[in-house]
Amino acid sequence: MAKFVVFHAIPFPMTDAKPYTSDAQVAMTKGMLDGFTAETYCIATWAAAGTGKMACLWEAPSEQAIIDVFAKTPDIRLVPIEGIYSAMVIDWAEMKKALAGG
Repeated sequence: MAKFVVFHAIPFPMTDAKPYTSDAQVAMTKGMLDGFTAETYCIATWAAAGTGKMACLWEAPSEQAIIDVFAKTPDIRLVPIEGIYSAMVIDWAEMKKALAGG
């Protein structure tokens, strides 16, 4: 399965451990989780606290599959998409082992 990174601009503060506190944010989060399928889902999200930026790593068969999940999600305007890009994950711990010969 392919990996994609999705960049977002977020119009609410991400400065604490529980950023999804409003009713709309909770509904959006639950809607997103409900929209995940066995093939299309978010693996991890990184929020740059205080910057209004967020990046999500997705596993999906296509960019369109990710768009379809977002299209079904209530209040998705809370995390507008800036872009979806094909991605690869570089595991630096594994890279260090490989370069050390073991």
